[in-house]
Amino acid sequence: MPHRCTLGCKSTDVPLHVFPNPTKFPDRFKTWVNLVGGKLETPSDYEFYEKQRLCDIHFSIDQKNRFIRLNALAVPNLHLPGTSRIQQPVVTSDGQPSAFLPIPVCLEVSGSHPMETTDDDQPTATQPTATQPTATQPSTDVLEVSGSLSMETTDNVQPTATQPTATEPSTDVLGEINSVAVCHVLAEHNYCAISKDKSKRAANVATGIPFYTRSNVVRPFQKKIKYLQTEISVLRKRSQLYKERLSNAQKLSQNVIFKQVIQHMTKPAQLFVHMQQQAKNKPKGRRFTIEEKILSLSLYKKSPKCYRLLYKYFALPSCKAMKRILSQIKLAPGINNIIFEKINKTLLKKQIPDRLCSLIFDEMSITPQIFYSAQKDKLEGFTSDSKEVFADHVLVFMVKGVKNNYKQPIAYYFTNCLGKFQLKTKLKSVIEQCFKCGLIVLNTVCDQSPVNVSAITELAQETKANYLREGKEWRHEVMRFNGHVVVPLYDTPHLIKGIRNNLLTKDLRYVTNNEEKIVKWDYFKMVYDADKSYGELRLLHKLTEEHINPEKIKKMKVKSATQLFSHSVAVVTEHLTARGDLPVECRQLVDLTLLIDDLFDSLNVNSFSIPNGKVYKGPIKRNTPHHELWKKAKIVLRTIKFFKKITDGNKVRLVEKVVPSVTNLIKTIEGMELLWQVLSCNYRLDAMMTRNFNQDPLENFFGNIRSYGVRNIAPNTVGFEGAFKALLLNNYSSPHSGRGNCEEDFNECLQNLDFFLKEKNVTPNVSEEKSTIHFNNEVCFDQQHENDAGQSNYVCGWVLTKCLKKIVKGCKNCKSELLDNTSNKNNSFITAKEYQKNKWLCYPSEKTEYFFREIQSMAISFLKRDVPKLFLKSNITSLADLLITNLFECPSHKDDLYKMFTDTTLNIIIYSWCRSVNRILSGKIKYEGDDEVKLAAVNYYNKHKNYKNRK
Repeated sequence: MPHRCTLGCKSTDVPLHVFPNPTKFPDRFKTWVNLVGGKLETPSDYEFYEKQRLCDIHFSIDQKNRFIRLNALAVPNLHLPGTSRIQQPVVTSDGQPSAFLPIPVCLEVSGSHPMETTDDDQPTATQPTATQPTATQPSTDVLEVSGSLSMETTDNVQPTATQPTATEPSTDVLGEINSVAVCHVLAEHNYCAISKDKSKRAANVATGIPFYTRSNVVRPFQKKIKYLQTEISVLRKRSQLYKERLSNAQKLSQNVIFKQVIQHMTKPAQLFVHMQQQAKNKPKGRRFTIEEKILSLSLYKKSPKCYRLLYKYFALPSCKAMKRILSQIKLAPGINNIIFEKINKTLLKKQIPDRLCSLIFDEMSITPQIFYSAQKDKLEGFTSDSKEVFADHVLVFMVKGVKNNYKQPIAYYFTNCLGKFQLKTKLKSVIEQCFKCGLIVLNTVCDQSPVNVSAITELAQETKANYLREGKEWRHEVMRFNGHVVVPLYDTPHLIKGIRNNLLTKDLRYVTNNEEKIVKWDYFKMVYDADKSYGELRLLHKLTEEHINPEKIKKMKVKSATQLFSHSVAVVTEHLTARGDLPVECRQLVDLTLLIDDLFDSLNVNSFSIPNGKVYKGPIKRNTPHHELWKKAKIVLRTIKFFKKITDGNKVRLVEKVVPSVTNLIKTIEGMELLWQVLSCNYRLDAMMTRNFNQDPLENFFGNIRSYGVRNIAPNTVGFEGAFKALLLNNYSSPHSGRGNCEEDFNECLQNLDFFLKEKNVTPNVSEEKSTIHFNNEVCFDQQHENDAGQSNYVCGWVLTKCLKKIVKGCKNCKSELLDNTSNKNNSFITAKEYQKNKWLCYPSEKTEYFFREIQSMAISFLKRDVPKLFLKSNITSLADLLITNLFECPSHKDDLYKMFTDTTLNIIIYSWCRSVNRILSGKIKYEGDDEVKLAAVNYYNKHKNYKNRK
């Protein structure tokens, strides 16, 4: 049986509307029921009206959307029981409406649950009868209640004398249907009808009747209501999703089989398994936690190609999401205060001994290239101190825990030919910042490059002068910052390599047991040749040509030096000399080899046990033999002298050379002794691991950066920053190379960068001042355009395609102004580029061509002199706004078109300029012009073109 209107309307071709859902919209449901004269006393009443319909004639046009469907706030407001007083203007003799008079409205009452009137004018909800009630005039109370609703008649429902009318309810009827409550609900939710006739509004104002319209009641809050409804719906769905996830997690955690599967898994393996639960959803509907994204980022950065393959078979975040993660981490060269603030919060939970650390710093070689970051509006690739010098090294500062196994890069600077005064300033600022955040820096560790040695010597001399000025005794070469003593140390593996490299070209003399001995490189060759003569079963099977032959030696390889100065080489030399297989003078290298081997073991301790009976590999304690070894070693090392043979005609003379490796090794031993006194006396530590005071953590960090994603021994500044962020984000989760130059360390990150993802509005406090524009003679805007063979119009056409797609779209005025349909000779190259006779490319008009060339000329002139690193495009855009007239005339798109056309053109020119500079730096192209940056690139290439690590 077909549905019919609840009020008994007999119209058959009118759409019917279902009552609102009483569960989701209880207030609107009750309002509908009250307006049709119903009651909600029992659950059956709710079920009854939930299935009822109202025909479309009871809703005004403003209650519907453009698809003739009811909107979210629709309420019946036409032809309802008890609201038959409809106002209609009375037309006077002059044709103008003079007043609004009530006229009756005809309604056919039939249906399953209409309002039926009894003899005493009380409406009752009974079954319909064959009789039709007649309409009466409403009382004054009815007008007062219904005055909040503006009723209007439609053309198809006009009163006639033959039509039956509905009975008007009295004041008691109003009390029965609770009209006051209905009005409160309408006022609260802005449910009201709209009268669009201005004459009706004027008449209501004249008669004093309140007049409510959508424009003055609903529309000011309509957007807010829809926004709040959408937000409520989203929160409801999110709450339901969390409930489902919690329920599934509880069920899964109680599963015995699942517990047996994951109990032996590592944390990354558990995260990976958990991510596969998202496989049931579509790729765009998958949601991952921050920990899962960080794990995926470590896989992506290690091998993007492998990650794309895994993405096809497993539920993983997309590659675009991985790139978006790194863009959220905003770090800058120098000291990032946000990092130290987070470290300070982390250290508040730690004890004083856990805050002890060693400050390591070193430089890594990078490829000199420049890049323009549109997001930052910044030109990158220059040094942190100057905008004219290309960065070819990066200086990194890292803290390493003395008691706890942690390491944390805290600052980095892009440099080029770093000077000792610059390093001294940076070192002081970093150490002072470490003390402010709660770290206790005991020492510094670096290699023995001349810049490092000079900077440390300067700081030590300043401390010495302060000690003498204060009348204190100066015993050790230390540095003092804010009352804290910092011990300078040098990396032991670098010192061993330095001694070996000097032996290649010099003879070494030393005194031991009151006996002077000489060590020559030829002695090691004799030992190697004698051992090699024994065939397959050799005594020194680890020694190869890379250890002995100077042409094949990898001078930066620590392994080659330590295996040469080893206990095995000393024992075999003594054994073969005793057998007579080696000359007696070869025995002179035994004592020196054993001493260096023992020193390396004692300065590289990383275990509380004594492996293989080598006592010097055990921890340093109060009564261990390390202290006697260091005293003996200092005596022997002070007697070491290097002599180099210099041929002067037929004469050969020996000239003594000063080798910093020996001097710095003595300083390192003295520093270790001082550190042991500080740790044992001031901080009550009973053991010390000397490997915590070398450069291995930082060298491993450099190795991770070079091997992150692809093998890149010299990444550029952008590649370094990306790998730097990713490693700190995933806690250095990168495999250690078996052929690495350092021992693998198992240090964890003191403070990773996941707070950039977990916390909102986290930005580093980096001071960057906007550079000003100077109008000088060096930037000339009246210069002639560069030689053009049609490439400018071709690029201009590409810019137009972007503007047509995003701004112009279907605007005919803009198209006729921007494009040229005639045969312009400057567009001949574009015509030649067409693949078919049809025009697929954009042909710019002469006006557009002129505008593009003006921007191009101004940008190229600006880039030739005093290029600012910060706000590059903003400066050029400001000049364009001042010096170039907007030639576009379309009133609708003039400003937007000018902005996008200028922005896109400047992006192309800046990126092209950066690409040309990079090609000059790598020697791929030559340049002979007047661009300062390009000329600097030419000079840099000519100076460094013979370096091995050039790309």
